[in-house]
Amino acid sequence: MLKSEEVKRMAAEVGFEACGVARADALTDDEYPLREWIAKGWHAELGYMERNVDKRMDPRLLVPGARTVICVVSAYGPPEKGRDDGVAAYAQRREYHEVIKPMLSALRQKLAIDGKLCCDTVPVSDKHWAARAGLGWIGRHTLLITKQWGSWVNLGEIVTTEECDKYDAPYEHRCGTCRKCVEACPNHAIAAEGSPMINVARCIAYYTTHNPRPMPPDVDDGGYTLGCDICQLSCPYNQKIKPSV
Repeated sequence: MLKSEEVKRMAAEVGFEACGVARADALTDDEYPLREWIAKGWHAELGYMERNVDKRMDPRLLVPGARTVICVVSAYGPPEKGRDDGVAAYAQRREYHEVIKPMLSALRQKLAIDGKLCCDTVPVSDKHWAARAGLGWIGRHTLLITKQWGSWVNLGEIVTTEECDKYDAPYEHRCGTCRKCVEACPNHAIAAEGSPMINVARCIAYYTTHNPRPMPPDVDDGGYTLGCDICQLSCPYNQKIKPSV
């Protein structure tokens, strides 16, 4: 059986800023309103999000017999001062998959367990599992907000059949009535009410990330050519976070 404190200690040893442990029960529709988002058509042309919906909600369908999801945080910090090249903060650093995957592999080896490594490339919602594991909460802008690093974080998981002695409780949601990110988005992409949700077809990053596509004339690019940080820069929880070295 995994020991929660040992898992977190070893996660720190391989370089992660934080680690939480969640029971691998299916996410609820309240935790992850994926089906509602798809029904609205707010996933635009991201047709792959319609596939493997059940797996995205339930890691036991991805890893038969899964009991535990080990969630980790790698903080990257806000944009560097003086940079005005239209590139989002996460893209100003080394490609995060190249950083997190080896660290996850090292953690799995230290723990001497079998497990599926996840970092944005398998049907697992990194941010919703991080929220389940008590690492933060899903902000109005749909990103995970942590107390220590705001939403300037990248995430990863190990889904394993190992049981853990203690599971973390979900973090208290702290956005309250704040709508600064909603107001800051030049294209009104963020839902002001209800579950945190983004209309991807109105989101700058949709047009500038992964598979760039022509931006409609009624969508303001906000000066970005890769990604977008507008909603994050408006978030009060991000204001005191310093750029990482």
